[in-house]
Amino acid sequence: MKLNLKKVRGEHGINDDLILSYNTQQAAFAASQQDMFVNIEQAISKTDERGKMPLWDGYNQIPNYATSTGPASKRKISQVRTGRGICQFYAWLAAQKKPETILEFGAAFGASGMYWLAGLAVSGKGQLVSFEPNELWCSIARENFKLISDQFLLTAGTFEDNLALVSPKATITLIDAIHTKSVVMAQFELVKQVSQSGSLVIFDDLGFSDDMWACWQEVAGAPDISSAWQIGDRVGIVELT
Repeated sequence: MKLNLKKVRGEHGINDDLILSYNTQQAAFAASQQDMFVNIEQAISKTDERGKMPLWDGYNQIPNYATSTGPASKRKISQVRTGRGICQFYAWLAAQKKPETILEFGAAFGASGMYWLAGLAVSGKGQLVSFEPNELWCSIARENFKLISDQFLLTAGTFEDNLALVSPKATITLIDAIHTKSVVMAQFELVKQVSQSGSLVIFDDLGFSDDMWACWQEVAGAPDISSAWQIGDRVGIVELT
């Protein structure tokens, strides 16, 4: 499942050779984790069968959001999850980097988190520190996480309100919550405070809106970024200086 993974900025970051080697290693890694990946996708399918569930009410405070987030808005896991190919990349990245802390927000129903946990299980160390303010969604994510590993701390709250829980500092972060430039840029500044030098920060849903794409362009061009990569037009990755 080859990804459209490309370098978009930087001379030679410390993670460059690693990230760009993924397409040559993907097949062997997927084969080695086949049973785990099947179990994760089965858990996702079972979660999808539970149907649509209400969005977090905090979305009502975001003006001019690009999709409907009113009181009657609902989603199911298949509508909000990251695709299997990118999720397998996340698992591989965790297995290769062997991080003490992976930071993720928001967890949603736990699809990406299960893949992060699969990678941590391969590495034999580390913890996923994950946040989801929707208490119903969070409870489902917790059920799914437990199917894969106990190497996680999942909080029913926002990342912004719980920075102290991110310890040790993060080596990898996935920002996948409210997709607006103002929110994401503010979150990115907080992520820097709880991340190691040379850490990777991943931004999901770059194509969510013109505003989100502009956000990515600003992030990728920031002076405190040593390298940047893209997976198609969906995911952006940067290395912190």
